[in-house]
Amino acid sequence: PPFSSPAETPAAASAAAAAAAAQPAAAQQASQQHLQQQQAAQQAAQQQQAMQFAQTIKALLAQDKYEEAFSHVLSLSDLKLVTWVCQIVDSRQIFGKSQKVLSSPVVLSLVQQLGFDMRKDAQLKVTWLRDAVMSLDPKDPIVGSHVPVILRDLHEKLTAMERSPAEHPVTADNDFRLLMHVLKSIISS
Repeated sequence: PPFSSPAETPAAASAAAAAAAAQPAAAQQASQQHLQQQQAAQQAAQQQQAMQFAQTIKALLAQDKYEEAFSHVLSLSDLKLVTWVCQIVDSRQIFGKSQKVLSSPVVLSLVQQLGFDMRKDAQLKVTWLRDAVMSLDPKDPIVGSHVPVILRDLHEKLTAMERSPAEHPVTADNDFRLLMHVLKSIISS
């Protein structure tokens, strides 16, 4: 026919097909952008929560509310957070006082969580473990039955570290040796 509609020409058909293909691509790109925006907002909210959490813990520590601060952190079962608190508090503030600052369940939970992974911050963890283990009473009516189990597990982990001192230089430290001695003493009693 002398007059054909633009949709009937091969070039027009090709352009229409490209336009149709571009619509899903554009929708997919918009969807990806929306997802990225949601993820960014979620990350910002998580960072805000983390900052508020850190401020709360620091405020509790500044008020000498150690039991509450450690209980809160330990309840999250996040070793990074536990280690962070141990970095900002000197263990002597907790265990160097004549009156107990932390309850036996909190101390035992601290021992269990710090001993879970000794690959990072080993020196800090050994110092805290030494002081915490020395403060435990295996005859405590609340946690006494759990003490040997948790301390045996810790002893096994530390003994494994001693087998490869090149990988774990902390094993040569006096704090480590004292911790091992205290663990053996409590476990064998």
